Amino acid sequence: MRMNTFLWGLASLCLGSNAQALTKDHFDKIEYAVNIGTGTTLPYATDTLTDEFNAAFSFIRFEDSPSEKLVTYFDTPDRALKQQALQIRVREHVTKPSKSKITVKLRATDPQGFGDISGYKKAEIDYDGDKTKYSVSYDIPYSPDDINVKSLAFDVVIDHIRNHDDAWALVKTILEQRGDDLKQTVVMRTYDWEGYMTDPRFDGIEVDFQVWTPYYRRPRTAFSDFSFKGLTKDRDELDQAFQYLYDQVQASGLTDGIHTGSKTKATFKMTPGFH
Repeated sequence: MRMNTFLWGLASLCLGSNAQALTKDHFDKIEYAVNIGTGTTLPYATDTLTDEFNAAFSFIRFEDSPSEKLVTYFDTPDRALKQQALQIRVREHVTKPSKSKITVKLRATDPQGFGDISGYKKAEIDYDGDKTKYSVSYDIPYSPDDINVKSLAFDVVIDHIRNHDDAWALVKTILEQRGDDLKQTVVMRTYDWEGYMTDPRFDGIEVDFQVWTPYYRRPRTAFSDFSFKGLTKDRDELDQAFQYLYDQVQASGLTDGIHTGSKTKATFKMTPGFH
C-alpha cells in the first residue's frame, strides 16, 4: 500500500497534460531472460566466443563481434531510490559511444501501481520464467566526454536528468534531498553478442548473449544470460520460444551454480556500503 500510494502520488508532480493511468495494454513489449552457465567453455571476462561454447549452445548461431558497454548504478547507502521502486543506471556504450545513456526506470508488480505517467521511452514486461515485472523507463543520452562512468560526477548526471522533465519529476525529491549521500556501484563490463535460434519455428527471433564481469575484476564473478524481446501481441509464440530456450539451456548441463535473478540487484549486493 505504501508503494502504491507513493507511485500514485507521482501523478501530482505535473508529469504533463498527456499523463495517463497505465493498463496492461500499454505494455506492448516483453523481454525474456534465461540465466546460463558457461562452465569451462569460455575464459573469464572473454570478448571472444570459443568453439567449445558454440558447440555447447549450437541451438543459437551468434555473430563474431560483440558490443562492449560499461554499466554502473547509484543510490543512497540506505537505497532511497529502491524504496520508491526507482533505479538509475549509467551505461557507456564503448563500441558506439553515441548510444551512451542514463536510464531512469520505475518498476511495479502491477500496471496500476504506476498511477498517471507520461513521456516514457518504453513500457515493458520482463519475464524470467519465475516472475513477471512491469517497468517504465526514460532514456537520457549523454557523451562519455561529459560523464566518466568509472567515477561519476553526480552533479553532472543529475543535470542531464533534470533536462528530461518527465524523468526528473520521478527522482527530483530524492536527488535534491539526498544528493550528498549518493554512492555508485562497482562498474560492470558487459559484452553482448547477437544471434538467432537455429530452430526454424523461431526464425527471426534475435537472441542476445550477455556476459557481465566487474570492470576491475574484483570480486571475481560473472553473470551470463540469453535474452530476447518481442511484442506482447505475439506472446503465445514468444512463450514457446522461451520454453524451448530454457529447455535447451537445461539440456546443456551447464546450469550448476549459475547466477539467477536480477543483475542489477547482484551489482548492488557486491558493492560495499549499500544496505
